[in-house]
Amino acid sequence: MSDDTDISNRYRAPALEKGLDIIELLASSASGMSLTTIAATLGRSMGEIYRIALALEARGYIRRDAESDQYALTLKLFELSHENPPTNRLLSVALPQMEKLAADAQQSCHLAVLSGARVLIVAQVDAPRPMHYAVRLGAQFPLAETSSGAVLFAYQPEHHRQALLDASMASFPELAETLPERAEKVLAEGGERRESLVVSGVTNLSQPVFDHRGVIAACLTIPFLAQKGLAVDVEAAERAVIATAAGISAALGWRDPRQPADNENEGEAA
Repeated sequence: MSDDTDISNRYRAPALEKGLDIIELLASSASGMSLTTIAATLGRSMGEIYRIALALEARGYIRRDAESDQYALTLKLFELSHENPPTNRLLSVALPQMEKLAADAQQSCHLAVLSGARVLIVAQVDAPRPMHYAVRLGAQFPLAETSSGAVLFAYQPEHHRQALLDASMASFPELAETLPERAEKVLAEGGERRESLVVSGVTNLSQPVFDHRGVIAACLTIPFLAQKGLAVDVEAAERAVIATAAGISAALGWRDPRQPADNENEGEAA
């Protein structure tokens, strides 16, 4: 037995592992699951699952529907993630600029981050128009299904990109196999503009948001929906997304390497 396996076995926490198994399983279920189904799926007995599920329910991580007797995740994990300082900083900086973007472009916009090999929507602002398309806050999507996913994938380090690709290929091979080509185009053009793979009539306008280290922190997207009487066309909306993503990045401490530093400008002026 290897040292790693020995240490893993020595420090196992079976109750915690069962709780995490339940949470991860429910995260992949759109409609919830009964305790019987949870136990069968995890290969556990009802006795093993019952007490863990009660504890998770008491702490607010899962909830039981009284009518269907099915369990589903609550938003507690999502709320906890927002209490994390980096996420807090990102949202506090991004939301005011996203509100202005939605007003100026007359379109909804959303901010996405990586959550494992999926895309998680952490911020969303509705368009001011009575009819619009918007993505639900807290929604998760397969990486390869979205423009946000393609942009987030493109700017990852090579080793992480390969791990994401492997995970995506296991779940969505037909879409995932297009990711490397899309990533190269994203890097060449600075973002992705393409018709939505999910919603007809919507054009995704997606741009990266970088932190102070130059590492991608999120992806900002307008799902552009053309309408009669719209004063802002897709070209103008794309320019607005690019400017807003750059503004959020600058507020996070990022400096565009293509722009000269302030002291260089001062030296030239002198």
